[in-house]
Amino acid sequence: MALFGSGRDASLIRSVNRELINRYVDVEIEWYKLSLPDTRENIYGESDNKQYYRPVKLHCLVLKEPLEMAGDDYGLEGTRTGTFAFLRDDLKDISAIIETGDILWWDLEYHEVDVVHGSQYWSGRNPDTNLGFTEGEITEFGYSVSIVCDTHVTRRNRLNLVEVRSGGVNTEYQLPRNL
Repeated sequence: MALFGSGRDASLIRSVNRELINRYVDVEIEWYKLSLPDTRENIYGESDNKQYYRPVKLHCLVLKEPLEMAGDDYGLEGTRTGTFAFLRDDLKDISAIIETGDILWWDLEYHEVDVVHGSQYWSGRNPDTNLGFTEGEITEFGYSVSIVCDTHVTRRNRLNLVEVRSGGVNTEYQLPRNL
């Protein structure tokens, strides 16, 4: 039986993490969940017109990579990747399940989730798979801390979340509408 890593120790770590992330770091993002029943797909299982549920604000830690520029025959294009880390208990409290294809909005950029993994454990033990090898051992040890999402920045015109092309009144010079 381990000396540290019991349920009481995990509760202390949980409360310290919540206070740090929600109160002191205080980074809020908007999470757009992909709505599969409302998204129509073609015969190949693809969709150009994805639909999302209303955004939910979540607290997290963000690691944003620098912008990388790539050039081709059509011009320059910038790409960026990012990592978002959420407390598993915060997501569990609101019954949120982040999946591949969901959108995270932060720092005026829309990040599409590529990979979701959750293998950060307190004391190195996953409480869901703790087998208890010795007879009568207490299996309350371990704590699953976070959910980590690897993302890439996606184009706004692919998302149908904001109006990217719209006409308006410009007093400096007049452009034809629908240009």
